[in-house]
Amino acid sequence: MYIWSLEEYDDPELYDIENTGIEELAFLRMWSDKLGIKDKPIVDLACGTGRITIPFAEQGYNLIGIDIHEGMLNQAKSKTPETMSICWLHQDCLHMQVDVPVPLAYMVGHAFQHFLTNQHQNKFLQTLRNVLTKDGVFIFNTRFPSIEELLQPSEEVFWKSITDSQNRRCDIYTKMFFDMIKQVQSYVTIRRFYENEKMIEEKETKIDLRYTFPQELERVLLMNGFKVLHIYDGWREKMLSKDCYTMVVVCQKEQGYINYT
Repeated sequence: MYIWSLEEYDDPELYDIENTGIEELAFLRMWSDKLGIKDKPIVDLACGTGRITIPFAEQGYNLIGIDIHEGMLNQAKSKTPETMSICWLHQDCLHMQVDVPVPLAYMVGHAFQHFLTNQHQNKFLQTLRNVLTKDGVFIFNTRFPSIEELLQPSEEVFWKSITDSQNRRCDIYTKMFFDMIKQVQSYVTIRRFYENEKMIEEKETKIDLRYTFPQELERVLLMNGFKVLHIYDGWREKMLSKDCYTMVVVCQKEQGYINYT
């Protein structure tokens, strides 16, 4: 069984404080409306604490949230209004199952980068085919492998300050190491917590992220039975360019597919 790099997610409350944006939602709702599936189930893969799942469901859509991290799922459940029906599933995306195939699945927050090898990308996409309807759509984002992104400094760099749930100031620093052969970036986050300007705690977490180039994405999707409909620069449908930060990929399950992997 694959051991995931998940220690960055071991404090779900802090995760929610650091990650508040929902810029993906308008794009996902547009595609849901385009497919005419408001009454059909939609799967949020690697849903985490429900950052997108819950506001999506609040707009009247039928959501299923899948995540391997039980603590993140428990946080999502605790945030879900009692009047809202969301199906939360504690599953590994490499082996996930749903009761009924769905017409739309999405994976945001660059979670696709957790699949560190070609084999894991293939396995995920093969499993996803079994989750989708015959012409189901999959939408996901992954960071663009720009020079600036890959060659970030290996020494500590200040990112931002936040206030945690205990009203402590938390200064966040990052440092990164990129493996050019594996195309995997080891991303280290250092959090220093202060009370009355005195540092009282320091935490360091590490996460590994795979970078995949646009041509690689098209090939791996095609090899696993998906037709690429769009690759955008960001969630506002901009044309892909060298200055891109996040690639947004829209692809569709193809019929008549032969598994060559």
